[in-house]
Amino acid sequence: MNKKILVAALATFMIGFSSCEDSFMETKSTQTVDQSQMFETTAGGMMAVNGLHKLMYTPSLSSSYAQGGFQTFMIWMDMMGEDLVYTRANAQFQSSAKWTLHRNVSSSHLEYHYKLFYRFITNANMIILNIDNATGTQEERDYIKGQALAYRAFAYFNLVQCWAERYKAGESNEQLGVILRTDNSTNNLPRSSVELVYAQINEDLDNSISLLSQVKTLKKENKSHIDVHVARGLKARVLLTQGKWLEAAEMAKQVVDNSGAKLQDDTYTTFANRMSDQTNTEWLWGKKGQEDQAGTLKDFHSFMSNKNVSYNKNTPRAIYNLLYNKISDTDVRKTLWFPKAQDPKAPVKPVIPTGGYIRNYMANKFLLADENAKCGDVPWMRLPEMMLIEAEGYARAGKSTEAANALYPLAHHRDPEYKLSTKTGEELIEEVMFQRRIELWGEGFRFLDLKRLNMPLDRGPKTRTELGYSDDPWSSNTKMPTNVDPEASNFNMYDAHPMGEDCRYREAGHKEWQWVFPKDECDVNPECKQNPL
Repeated sequence: MNKKILVAALATFMIGFSSCEDSFMETKSTQTVDQSQMFETTAGGMMAVNGLHKLMYTPSLSSSYAQGGFQTFMIWMDMMGEDLVYTRANAQFQSSAKWTLHRNVSSSHLEYHYKLFYRFITNANMIILNIDNATGTQEERDYIKGQALAYRAFAYFNLVQCWAERYKAGESNEQLGVILRTDNSTNNLPRSSVELVYAQINEDLDNSISLLSQVKTLKKENKSHIDVHVARGLKARVLLTQGKWLEAAEMAKQVVDNSGAKLQDDTYTTFANRMSDQTNTEWLWGKKGQEDQAGTLKDFHSFMSNKNVSYNKNTPRAIYNLLYNKISDTDVRKTLWFPKAQDPKAPVKPVIPTGGYIRNYMANKFLLADENAKCGDVPWMRLPEMMLIEAEGYARAGKSTEAANALYPLAHHRDPEYKLSTKTGEELIEEVMFQRRIELWGEGFRFLDLKRLNMPLDRGPKTRTELGYSDDPWSSNTKMPTNVDPEASNFNMYDAHPMGEDCRYREAGHKEWQWVFPKDECDVNPECKQNPL
């Protein structure tokens, strides 16, 4: 990481943080507090931790849209997969979906998100290196340091997954990772190996779990804070990505069994802030959306919900039709998408913002009760993800009975007709992954799943015009398309075919699965070797 980026990251430490009630959790503005003063007490240290929470959703100060903290990075991760379908030509996220933005060294969006994760790291480093001597109780110091360690691991985990080649289980993983820094010195450093980066991630998470497990009396103010269950959830994600199947399953099982989170009956049936309210008992970690947190077209709901001021209004997000068609009719999740939205006679219609476009297979997963609201809560981690990690880990480890038992509570809760699976091997793995795709749709996982599993991006077959099927664009709010190829995917079917056929497929392992480093990083830091262009 070069000095210019490091200085910019350090500067974000001196920002105002959201407020809480008691003295330890007090998080008033730190614009006039220097670093030495901040870490005199654990109350000051907690200000710094709240700064890390705020980075998850703080929009950039530039005029660029789609730069709203981690919440906009989540959207990239699904736009670059096949399950979230782009329906109309539009400025925001179209180049992400077309796999060009992450390969543009001069992109402001690429640079913003790269710097964002190093802001997490530099701020976490300051906390980790200073909090041990702060005046306060040991439990308070553990709570602060444990969260900072989790955030540092979280940042490096996202960096290494995107800016490096995938982790290859059972191999040495000497391929170049990202620049690894556990202090805030400003000398230029080369990229560490993928193996070393993951070693640091795991060390940080192990230490975080150890510290947070000692926290008994302090309670999270809200779900934006990290506790031991969230730290274990992050560890489960990492182990899954490393192909440590049994360890991932058992770590996730600890969260499922001990976190207190429960499946909620109206998760998908409510129309009042559906998937946008952190009081849901399934949520383990998430953004608490306040009206003053929203940047104009920089928050999650500006691109994924039914807001009136929303790119989703102009470019409805849709589900991959060939995935949707596999969902059981008795599965409540099937009601989130509308395959006949354009049909004026359809008995059930989607919730759309005033004047919004309507497109078949469009989504209503993330709803806000008030279409003019600035923002809503955003999930970073939910119980269903942990249940799915447990099931996937056991299935890939060859423990079919354990996998089926882990999957059943979630699948049956969503679909009362679902029966305990008797499948084994690849068939069981495929069943788990299908459940993962429909449960976590739009929550920022699909690109990373494809990459960790070394799978190609395959957005499905195009229309077979040679058989007489129509390739006319789906471009009406009030008319259903006709003569549609039943075997074709809905990728690139909408409007003037804005995505282009060259974006339909990317082979596994191609250089384009690696994000490029911002030009500024490589220009100023000659130690940083650029990924293949």
